[in-house]
Amino acid sequence: MMVIKMALFLMFVIGLSYLQIQNMLSKGDKVIAYMGLMLTAAVIGSLLIADVHLPSPATPLKAVFEPIGKWVFPE
Repeated sequence: MMVIKMALFLMFVIGLSYLQIQNMLSKGDKVIAYMGLMLTAAVIGSLLIADVHLPSPATPLKAVFEPIGKWVFPE
């Protein structure tokens, strides 16, 4: 069942990307950033469908911004 969900998800992403890229190319837009973001979304979505535990993206952001916040707003 997981393989079917993943295949349907990837077909949806590929179909949507194809339509969006055709639209962007007809307007003369550059599609490199869009393709990179959609590839990242497809990989993360596939991993989530496969029940792979992904680390939180908030952890490195917290490590960077928490000391800055304590410096700006001391207790």
